[in-house]
Amino acid sequence: MTTFLRVGLLGSLLCLSGCATRLGPGTIKNAHRPYNDSVVQTLNEQLLLNLVRLKYRDNPYFIEVSSITAQQTLETTAAASGSLPFITSKLRDIGVGGGVLYSDSPTIAFQPLQGEDFLKKLMAPIPMEGLLKLTQSGWSVSRVFRIAVEQANHLHNAPSASGPTPEDPPEYEDFKNLSLQLRELQKKQALDVVLEGEEVAILFDESRVPSADRRRLISILGGDPGRNYVVVSARPRSQRDSDEVYLQTRSLIGALFFLSHNVEVPEEHIKKGLVTVTKNPDGSEFDWCDVSGDLMSVKNSPTPPTNAFVKVHYRGTWFYVPDNDLKSKSTFMLISQLFNLLAGDVKQAAPVLTIPVR
Repeated sequence: MTTFLRVGLLGSLLCLSGCATRLGPGTIKNAHRPYNDSVVQTLNEQLLLNLVRLKYRDNPYFIEVSSITAQQTLETTAAASGSLPFITSKLRDIGVGGGVLYSDSPTIAFQPLQGEDFLKKLMAPIPMEGLLKLTQSGWSVSRVFRIAVEQANHLHNAPSASGPTPEDPPEYEDFKNLSLQLRELQKKQALDVVLEGEEVAILFDESRVPSADRRRLISILGGDPGRNYVVVSARPRSQRDSDEVYLQTRSLIGALFFLSHNVEVPEEHIKKGLVTVTKNPDGSEFDWCDVSGDLMSVKNSPTPPTNAFVKVHYRGTWFYVPDNDLKSKSTFMLISQLFNLLAGDVKQAAPVLTIPVR
């Protein structure tokens, strides 16, 4: 083999090895985003699907992607050929070739969230610490309280909505009005939710809240109007101080039920009796948008929607959250965080569904 042929073959090998060197980091860069997007989309679709299931009184079910293992294989080949005539030492024909074989074999493991521990977390009242973490992380106190709280002393926040759609309208107006007023104070940085000992307290900034308004709000809650704060507690009445406000939180499944009532269903499903229709005392249909329509609204369509943030196909209908419905998207994000905070860490030992993707 001549020097020229050796140089050509060596150059080809170096080129292939250089491609292999760049392929490793490039694989991480190119694969991370698609996997990330797919997992987020899958979890969003699962949450929406379970909200729709609850509307139809079907059993919800939760599966998480517990691991993704991707194995990449790279094989390179290189070859060179030449022909020498008998009467001269110069090469007449030279051929240099090579090939690269790349394969990607991901294995995805699905973990069901089930069992006694998961059900306990799903059905247990949302702890005060959960409310504290959400409000202190920037979430609207109104959005958090209306989703996660069903009673504050004598104020009821649609407690019957924490289960399957009721036949009679819930009681909610006073609690909703109060929570919206608290939100206005929060936006003015005149209100804060903090930990007071082992309880949660709502503090009012006296320099930013007129005394009359502060006393009125604390009186509505049932606290001592002479103070600039009110302590809320989930303890039984016999264990609470006289001026503590009793706060009954929903369970996680109760919060999901609460939001499921704003899933709009096709008229034909109503006629078939597939969902419960809540009726006012005069027999007219109750509008659940009055309760929580400003928190979340799930639309339906007979054809795949083109402007959906998330969509699922169920019972022959497309259900979706519009991409420009920012209030619904905010609530969707909040309930996702609440689910991960309370129940997302529960693991079931078996079974685990592992799927190799080809």
